[in-house]
Amino acid sequence: MASLILVLACLIAGAALARSKRLPANFPAGLNYFAIQISLPALVLQHLHKIAFGADVLWLFATPAIVFAATAALALAAGALLRLDKATVGCLTLVCGTSNTSIVGVPVVQALIGSAAIGHALVVDQANFIVMCTAGLVVADLYTGGAMSWRGVARQLAGYRPIQAMALALLLRPVPFPSVVEDVLTALGATLTPIAMISVGASFSLRSARDAARNFMVGIGLKLLVVPAIVLACGLYVFSQRGVPLAVALVQAAMPPMIIAGLIAIDKKLDPPLAGALMTLGVPASIAAAWLWFQLT
Repeated sequence: MASLILVLACLIAGAALARSKRLPANFPAGLNYFAIQISLPALVLQHLHKIAFGADVLWLFATPAIVFAATAALALAAGALLRLDKATVGCLTLVCGTSNTSIVGVPVVQALIGSAAIGHALVVDQANFIVMCTAGLVVADLYTGGAMSWRGVARQLAGYRPIQAMALALLLRPVPFPSVVEDVLTALGATLTPIAMISVGASFSLRSARDAARNFMVGIGLKLLVVPAIVLACGLYVFSQRGVPLAVALVQAAMPPMIIAGLIAIDKKLDPPLAGALMTLGVPASIAAAWLWFQLT
């Protein structure tokens, strides 16, 4: 309960700071940079170093691919049914097909399920980034007519700090960490929730949703209702999952869109107002949806 209160308190604090008009323009970006470069790698290094591998890890690693594939199919169907333009379909696929499994996902998993589930959440997060850098970039170029470079994809994956931390954690699995290293990693990892949630709160905007109201409702419906239902069905009936692995996958599937995916959609002119609305307003909606989905597990 304390973790959930911390998440909500930091969201409110971030929104209040933004309303004060005293923050630098790049305040959320600076917090996000610290979270991705320091806080998240510390958590990855600590928890993936000691996570036990089994069938549940395979399921967790597969979840982001299921989310992306289901979203791509549903976005195409919605585009045909509602006569959405190509850019909007591309935005829905890219932005709703990926999830903010780190900055929002890890704190929410910790708050709802507990600290013991952080390692599971980080497995989903690493797989989610790989999906973003492969299938996500393919979709971005497909809907804008650009050419994709696999060398660029490999460079992005290799340069992503949490991926580097994952490789180091797996490499060092035979070597137990000294207690002082564990303490330092715990302290650094503990900064993720307050920093990330304050950043999200400071980025909150109602204006972007008004510019893309109908398409926002389509996207949020796919992201928080339909796709998590597909993940739940796959977990129960295809992967035979129960307990913490199923709950973590479901909560992570109901997270808001990945910030990087939203920024790429904006840069590629894939319905920028919709991408902005999904990234910001999707956060409070996703926390409520994640809590509801968690009750089903």
